[in-house]
Amino acid sequence: MRVNRFKRDPVMSPGRWIVLGIVIAALLLVSFNMYYRYVQSPVWKEQKAAESDAKQRGGLKEIDDSYAYTWDEPIWVVSGRDENGADTYVWLKKDSSITIKASDGLTKDAVKAKLLQAKPDADIAHIRLGLFGGEPVWEIFYSRKQAGRTNHFYDFYRFRDGSLIVMYKLPSQ
Repeated sequence: MRVNRFKRDPVMSPGRWIVLGIVIAALLLVSFNMYYRYVQSPVWKEQKAAESDAKQRGGLKEIDDSYAYTWDEPIWVVSGRDENGADTYVWLKKDSSITIKASDGLTKDAVKAKLLQAKPDADIAHIRLGLFGGEPVWEIFYSRKQAGRTNHFYDFYRFRDGSLIVMYKLPSQ
């Protein structure tokens, strides 16, 4: 009996376990956030530099979107508006750039409709602007079921007139 009278309460009560769990979860979230920012910071830095170049070399006043693109060579594609408010695309190569107003080429929807008209069973994964052979293009990556197999394709359409340049069929597994 005497032993029970002098027994101390446990150090970790249920309330303390809950507080400890919350603190650990918060530390993990902060750590993951810091790691993500550390890993992404070079990409964000390069993206800001590309957007700044697009404003200088391409004459853009506002930036809507930008992304890295690689096929023949690594480039940046930047979309935005020029000083007149016209939608404009800029393809930034290492030493040069190509600037074209959106109205001088096909829209994303028009290229999608063109592909689906020719291949209605296509399951489109993405459509994006790129550069193929030094020429601005729409790249369409899609899949089709053929003879019981799913095949994947890359089609490249000229930005200005939407004519098909080339189609690549990826090897099926």
